[in-house]
Amino acid sequence: MRGMEQLISDIEAYCQRTGIAPQKLLRDAINAQWGQWQKWKTGESSPTMKVADRVRGYMSKDDVAHDLPCGEISPTHQPDQNVKRSRVVQR
Repeated sequence: MRGMEQLISDIEAYCQRTGIAPQKLLRDAINAQWGQWQKWKTGESSPTMKVADRVRGYMSKDDVAHDLPCGEISPTHQPDQNVKRSRVVQR
């Protein structure tokens, strides 16, 4: 697998394990703009090696901090804020 494809794959696997969105990961790890993930996925832009290393470092540090087995969701997982939720009206 090529470098960028491997990075995308690693980010997706990490986000699956931790239950966070890739956009949130990039925001936390490198203070990326919210649309950055989509640009990376479509090939519209790509990170420098330094940025890719920072993202990988963030993921490995966080994995060690949580010591997550594969498939487990992080205890610090917060639901995606963009998901529409229905309101329950009590009468």
